[in-house]
Amino acid sequence: MMTSDAVIDLRDVAGGADDGADGNHGERLDHDDALIIHMSDTHISARGVNPIRSHPHYDARAALDADCARIAESGLKPNLIAVSGDICDAEVGNRACEAYRYVWEKVDALAADLGCPAVYAMGNHDDRAAFRSTLLKPLLAKAADDSHISVAVRTDGPEDPVDYVMTVPGVSGELRAIVLDTSIPDPTDDQGAVLDDQLAWLSALLAQPFAGNTILVMHHPPVAPWQDRARLWHMHPQDAERLAPVVQGRLRAILCGHVHLASSATFAGVPVSIAGAHSRNQDPLHARDLTYSWAANYSCNLVLLRNTATDPDQVLITPALIAPESSAE
Repeated sequence: MMTSDAVIDLRDVAGGADDGADGNHGERLDHDDALIIHMSDTHISARGVNPIRSHPHYDARAALDADCARIAESGLKPNLIAVSGDICDAEVGNRACEAYRYVWEKVDALAADLGCPAVYAMGNHDDRAAFRSTLLKPLLAKAADDSHISVAVRTDGPEDPVDYVMTVPGVSGELRAIVLDTSIPDPTDDQGAVLDDQLAWLSALLAQPFAGNTILVMHHPPVAPWQDRARLWHMHPQDAERLAPVVQGRLRAILCGHVHLASSATFAGVPVSIAGAHSRNQDPLHARDLTYSWAANYSCNLVLLRNTATDPDQVLITPALIAPESSAE
């Protein structure tokens, strides 16, 4: 039986507690390399009626607000916040920019409270030009003012895939987040893809010597999700097959979303964190040959890169559930 004095306060552990003896908790047998708060599928609309989602049956703003408030109150000390796509809810142009500004304000304020940077990836419901101007541009400006953070963008074309790499301080060495745009500019295709030039860029990055820890942030999971029907939504199998040898043995974790169900898996031996959505989430106890979702079960994932005596590359993925009353159905 665990006694009260054996309970570990996450605020003492996450993001950089010592390995040595602790008068309250005893000796730790592991060491944290980095803690990442992984959010996804915020699905924020601009004010007024969304032409694509005129009756969304969910309040994504309330869910995002509640998530940010809970995280801010948690006392966690993350090294990075990662938002893995579908940041706006199928908005385009100025409406997408308005949605992105809302997410930027909320997540940037949270990141400032926690003392860490944030990184954003494109999803299939995002707008590349608006993403670049409203999310990537201020991210580059923040990095330019902070000597501890570096950002390098693969290409600058407004309609090119939004791929970039951010390096931030970790607990043990640097933490490198490679952001890959797996979206397809076709509203009828929800699956993800990796182009040849993207794959070459990723392979070259991973071939460079890097003493810290590297994660890959992208929207589409490279693994088939729980629901059979939701397999229409993950990465095209041929693209996942080409991606596998590039990442095998070269990443600590892959962070993605898209299927609206908090999950974890492995891909080419790499741990995969799939974060839940802030709109509608899937019910894994519903029939697997169908999909069923409801405006609840909101969550983020806590991704802990950890070094233990038996596993120096251990990754712990913990869903943290959020349930705003205003969004329950």
